[in-house]
Amino acid sequence: MTLSDIYNTSSALISEAPDGADNADLKERAVYLLYQIISELVPLDNAATGVECDYPSSVMPLTAEFPLCDGLAHVCAYKLAYLLAADENTVLAAALKAEYEYAKRNFISSLSADVSHVKEVYL
Repeated sequence: MTLSDIYNTSSALISEAPDGADNADLKERAVYLLYQIISELVPLDNAATGVECDYPSSVMPLTAEFPLCDGLAHVCAYKLAYLLAADENTVLAAALKAEYEYAKRNFISSLSADVSHVKEVYL
């Protein structure tokens, strides 16, 4: 999956044609927002995969591969959509933000947990 796929999904969520003549600014903003979003999601990717993934060192073009696990792609798409819609349609942005938070919580709840003995300490 490429960053372009995530951008196209986000554009569809906000009912915009990804390459529409009036939407050149969306694509430009998406590149920088994706850098921010991916950097924010790196700790979740590390928890999901068990592999220490580095934070992106620079902004990536939309042709680049999505650097995190596939399960985070839809989380990323929802966040990108609500950030792109935030300035122009606050009602839609709020709905997409709620969907993003729901998707993120579902992803976190799907992670396996380690069960260990809890040492009781009384002070």
